[in-house]
Amino acid sequence: MGQYLARWRGWIATVSLPSLRTGTIGLIALVCASLLGSEVWQLWRVHEGNIQQAEVANANTARSMAAQADATMRTADTIVATLVERVEAEGIGPEARKRLYALMTSLAAALPAIHEMGIMDSHGSAIVKSLVADPHGLNYAEREYFRYHATHPDRGPFIGARIKSKIDGTYAITVTRRFNNPDGSFGGVVVTSVSMTYFQQLFDQMQAKSGGIIALIADDDTILVRSPPLADGAEGAGGKSGLNQKMRGSLHSGNLTYVSALDGVRRLGAYHHLDRYPLATLVGQSEWDVQQSWRAELRSHAIILACVMIVVVVLGGHVVRANRMLTSQAMHDGLTGLANRRCFDATLDHEFRRVARSGQPISIIMIDLDQFKDYNDCYGHLAGDECLRVIARAIMGCLRRAGEFAARYGGEEIAVVLPGVDERRACTLAETMRSAVQELALPHSHSARGIVTLSAGVATVSPGLDDDGWQALIGDADAALYSAKQRGRNTVEARSASLMTLGLASGTCSPERQAA
Repeated sequence: MGQYLARWRGWIATVSLPSLRTGTIGLIALVCASLLGSEVWQLWRVHEGNIQQAEVANANTARSMAAQADATMRTADTIVATLVERVEAEGIGPEARKRLYALMTSLAAALPAIHEMGIMDSHGSAIVKSLVADPHGLNYAEREYFRYHATHPDRGPFIGARIKSKIDGTYAITVTRRFNNPDGSFGGVVVTSVSMTYFQQLFDQMQAKSGGIIALIADDDTILVRSPPLADGAEGAGGKSGLNQKMRGSLHSGNLTYVSALDGVRRLGAYHHLDRYPLATLVGQSEWDVQQSWRAELRSHAIILACVMIVVVVLGGHVVRANRMLTSQAMHDGLTGLANRRCFDATLDHEFRRVARSGQPISIIMIDLDQFKDYNDCYGHLAGDECLRVIARAIMGCLRRAGEFAARYGGEEIAVVLPGVDERRACTLAETMRSAVQELALPHSHSARGIVTLSAGVATVSPGLDDDGWQALIGDADAALYSAKQRGRNTVEARSASLMTLGLASGTCSPERQAA
């Protein structure tokens, strides 16, 4: 039963207190990791939430702008189709031209999105233009839309490229259709141009509310209108968006993240294709601007988290230091500073098992001060305490090898554990300790020698003992110490034990010291 109690005390000393310290550090790390993880999770959700909000807002704006652009282009196409019917029905004679000119000017006045309307013959020469009463001398045969209609019998609308008016220099998009002669041959082209200024103003109004950029992009990747406009482009457009492949997918609309080929800004964007025309609206917001609130929250959370973690670490440090102090107090004797009995039992058990596995011997020196009770009776307990402290320091000063340690075994008894040390070296070390104490020459009037001396018992075992052998080892050391006392004190006795048989043998490590 005593063996099990000793093991229990050893487990408390060597496992519970260090484990408590390790657990405290682990708890501090867990708290810090939990705080950090929680903040990262919250900030990630805010970050993703900002992206989702931006995607929804961009998609709604792109859809709204696309609807207005589609309505504008449809109005222009309706005008062109109406003029084609009038030309084919009434011809392009002088009277018909007057009526067409009056119709065009009235429509242009009523529709702010329409820049101009015109009719040209099969050679590209202008017949009627809404901006000028006499378009004589104006020819548009080089225009892309004219060349297309001259070579394609298709009667449907053609959306031309962004062009500059020959009359007033205004940029516009053209919507054109061909008209035929009565015999079905190519008669000419009717054109209506939609002012880019109209779209620019429309996009600027929306951009002022939503921020970011809004653009109208043709299917050939040309930016027709952009708000805010680019500094080096007429009305902020005319370049390539670089998004042709991303916006050419099967989806009618969608979201995308891109780096602008024009200004190098990374943006979260949404696009929406017009229903009947080869155009698309693009709305984009700078990712930096989208995450502005997230960065502000990141800064504030980082400051708060840093303060909390500093407090946790500081408090945890105090706990660890207090735990270390408690551990030290629990493992050391308060008077001498040596290891205490609990630490001795635990350490001896651990070292005994270790040397048994490695095949090394282990020795114990049991030390007792000679006639120490008489010393206390003569000089008082305070002097006795100081004497113990001085002798403890002297004994500790004799230990040199790693793993060797001394403990206060009880009262004036001190035990020294020497892992990997055989009997001869243990006896030599015990004799060194005896000499060191004798050289202190601490007065002791009740001692035959007149000074404080010690007696020591040495016990050594070699590999092969079972797990309970260290208890027998202490018994051997105690027996050797008793023998040293019986032989006159101030001497060292040794007693060896065979780990296989536990047989005992004794001998004197040093001659009995006579009084000076």
